[in-house]
Amino acid sequence: MNKDGKGEETDALLARLVEGDDLSVEEAKKLIYHIFVFDTDGIRFATWIGANHAKGETSDELLGFINASKELSTKFELDININKTTDLSGSGGGKFKTFNVSTTASFVVAAAGYTVAKEAYFGVTSPTGSADVFMALGIDFMKLSKKRIESVLKKVGICPVITPFISPRLANRGKLALKFFVQDHVRVRTPFHLVSNLQLTVPMNHRIYGCYSQRYLEILANLFLKMGYKKTLTFSSDIGMPEISNVGSTTIVEQSGEKTRKYRVRPQDLGVKEAKEKDIKTGGKEQNIADFI
Repeated sequence: MNKDGKGEETDALLARLVEGDDLSVEEAKKLIYHIFVFDTDGIRFATWIGANHAKGETSDELLGFINASKELSTKFELDININKTTDLSGSGGGKFKTFNVSTTASFVVAAAGYTVAKEAYFGVTSPTGSADVFMALGIDFMKLSKKRIESVLKKVGICPVITPFISPRLANRGKLALKFFVQDHVRVRTPFHLVSNLQLTVPMNHRIYGCYSQRYLEILANLFLKMGYKKTLTFSSDIGMPEISNVGSTTIVEQSGEKTRKYRVRPQDLGVKEAKEKDIKTGGKEQNIADFI
């Protein structure tokens, strides 16, 4: 990492995180950018994700993560209505494991006429992630080119995307994440859970976003405001699902322009019959995919 002349600066920023100090947007971006590009052995990568999550991520640090990722990402060129474009990906990492709700909902939203660019990844803390579902359907998204994704989004209205696989400058980040979270089975929550699905360069003004912990709802709503979203709903259920749950209550933070409001809903408020945990609990990877189909 010394080859870029930034090793000492990177270590100084890491040391601040380890000591519990918050970083500014630019400091976080600088740190994460250099880790993604130059940290080939993953030592600083591991230090960063562990220290930042243990301290507690701020909206500025998460925005720095997103800005670093977007700067290194391949940009999409799409002639689509950004007011009818969205991504239903959430944080993952929920305590209560179910089948892939956001992936299933994405097909429903696409069928209603919206363009859904579905940021996808393999299951890390759950048996299956969106990527596992798409692979089971025979869609090898790792071989999808930028042009192919653009074509599918325009003609079909829904397509899975893993940004590092189509972004040469994110190749090292992709290798590190694949090694830690998939090959080495590091099953812990990190900043990746919170915002890796927010780095997509497909423009959109609205989105919903499930989070595994109510602790981060207002932080994420503030992040969406800083990112320029017109309206978002961020939510987390009482049983630890990053979804609006049909079991018990869900807390929602609604961001509309520069205003936010927080409220709670139960299934019956939405005209849905309340279920029991045993009714929606996952049966494992194969069962999740079968339930999706």
